[in-house]
Amino acid sequence: MRRWITALVTVLAGSTLSAGTAQAQVQAPPSPVRRLQEQFGEHVGLRISDLGRVYRDGKAVVTIWRRGRVEFDAAGVYGTDTVGRTELGKGVVKELESRLGQRLGSTRVICFPNEAYLSGPGYETWLPEGKTWLGLIGPANIKQTAALPQIVNIFEPATLGTLLSHAATRRKGSYGTILQGAVTLRTLYRVSPSFRDRLPGPPGARSGRIPIGFRLWLDRANLARRLTTTWRQPLPGHPREHTTTVADTRYTGWGSPVTLVPPPPEDTADAGRVGADFPEPAVLPIG
Repeated sequence: MRRWITALVTVLAGSTLSAGTAQAQVQAPPSPVRRLQEQFGEHVGLRISDLGRVYRDGKAVVTIWRRGRVEFDAAGVYGTDTVGRTELGKGVVKELESRLGQRLGSTRVICFPNEAYLSGPGYETWLPEGKTWLGLIGPANIKQTAALPQIVNIFEPATLGTLLSHAATRRKGSYGTILQGAVTLRTLYRVSPSFRDRLPGPPGARSGRIPIGFRLWLDRANLARRLTTTWRQPLPGHPREHTTTVADTRYTGWGSPVTLVPPPPEDTADAGRVGADFPEPAVLPIG
């Protein structure tokens, strides 16, 4: 009788463990790459905010702020609509605004696969009277306009997967998971199309070995909530002097409805007709 009871308890315990294991497997969220791909669809997206700084001798010499929205399609990013400001040196822009008695405003950039629209300080001089937007047509002309302070694009499945595979530490908590590690500029250039667009060619032998330290926050659903990157590189022509670049990006509102549209044609001037020597949105130095 005791043997029969013991056997029954063992079978029941095994069944309970199997059921618990199966339930845990069902409840486990998909991988971060799979979760990213599940977000791709028309007229959905999220909000992003960026802060990038370049330091030299411990002082911030360039600061770039960006915030805006990203719209996906079935293949990935379809468009971005961002507003940003750039500060050269500490307090230079604020001091100038104080002297002028007015704000200089922010630059707004709306990008689609084959067109981009720019508005704000630095572009007014190129615009005919009554126009508030400068339009660029052709992918070769808009590569830099889509660039944000963050050089690591986690909206690319291959790039996100590379970060995951290069994570040296993983720390879990009630909020999700923090991954920390590093990838080289050469590795990022190999896997990231958007990063390749930002450089004139592959990184050299020396710069290609520069590590980009990263820290990636994932929520409990394995969606990215925050990414910080840091890299140090020599100044061009001054190999003994270096700059350190830090970029911090927040991702919120995954799955939100987003439908981006270009500005009205009556408010837009064709850059090809008003001149080609116009300023581009500031980007952080790379390589």
